[in-house]
Amino acid sequence: MRIVAVVVAGSAHALTPVVDVPMVVRAVRTLLAGAPVERVTVIASDSLRPEIERVCAGAPVDVRSPVALHDIEAHTVQREGATGSDDLVTSCGDDMLLLHDACRPLAPVELVRAVVEAVQGGHGMAVPTLPLTDTVKSVDDRGGVIGTPDRAGLRVLQTPIAVRARMVPAGACADPVAAVRRYAAAGGEVRTVTGHPAAFAVRSGWDLELAELIADGRIRL
Repeated sequence: MRIVAVVVAGSAHALTPVVDVPMVVRAVRTLLAGAPVERVTVIASDSLRPEIERVCAGAPVDVRSPVALHDIEAHTVQREGATGSDDLVTSCGDDMLLLHDACRPLAPVELVRAVVEAVQGGHGMAVPTLPLTDTVKSVDDRGGVIGTPDRAGLRVLQTPIAVRARMVPAGACADPVAAVRRYAAAGGEVRTVTGHPAAFAVRSGWDLELAELIADGRIRL
């Protein structure tokens, strides 16, 4: 089973450095270290492409726009012209798509290995998860609390995820975490593996400060 490794750089935030290393570079290094792949494809808009190519210079990386996703490998990702429906997109071949969000730069290598092993073991998709520890509420359209979901059965999703290429959900490279919902809604089996606290999404100044402390070794998880 060959593995196609993809990092999604959905915004310029992926270029933000964590201890002097851009998040997209950290995400690429994680996939290279955790999976038997020779190259990583970074999906980014045309406006971000020159800068991503600059920061990834010297690494085995190809930068492609989202519309060119089907060109990564003709038989390993969704068909050209596929719709954005929740249907599973099938293709020939039995390759695996390993998909990571650039904004989760500290996801450890063991998560890559865990999701890859789960799919190699026969599962259609694998995703790292952590138990939800916060209390959450259901609210109506006016902001009123209408219920308290049982958090015992709720999980926080992380990346990287792994999925058999013939079953890649439509729009998977636009939002890797949303792809898990699409896959499950279309009847696909999703295997969870134990996530890691460091695999959080860095999207705010607070997140970035925490990531810097972890990457610097000042906080140990």
